[in-house]
Amino acid sequence: MSEQVDPKYIEEVGERGARWLRSPHAGWILAGISFAESVFAPILIDPFLIALILAKRSAWLKFVVISVVFSVIGGLFGYLLGALFFDFIGKWVIEFYHLEDEFAAITSKVGDNAFAFVLLGAVTPIPYKLVAIASGLGQLNFVTFFFASVVGRLLRLGLVGWATYMVG
Repeated sequence: MSEQVDPKYIEEVGERGARWLRSPHAGWILAGISFAESVFAPILIDPFLIALILAKRSAWLKFVVISVVFSVIGGLFGYLLGALFFDFIGKWVIEFYHLEDEFAAITSKVGDNAFAFVLLGAVTPIPYKLVAIASGLGQLNFVTFFFASVVGRLLRLGLVGWATYMVG
């Protein structure tokens, strides 16, 4: 049996969204969403970025920069979570199940293509948070992870922002 959503609820959500778009804190809210999306939240930045640009077209570049910077910062946090998980629990699990050789083979293959691995995760709909955490877990080179994240998020969010600005 499906339930209908109360139209008043839908109207309230729409009004809150409109207030958010006009808020002087909209950039900080976008920053929080961008960070959260890169670490744990099951959301996409794109709809929020698009909505903000449509509401304030002249600030499109500012919103793109905010979303890229805080998405990458979130990715760095995710990388560190993966690295900490590996140090505290991952090593024990690998040793307990005698998966040392398999883990070494997988991390070597991913490590050989680390830039491409992270770039694909930063550009495509593959959840970037998974790539960030897996990169830390797999002990990918941190500098490679950082630069691939910056390039990938710039490509993805920059293209979304630019296209939204152009199409309006």
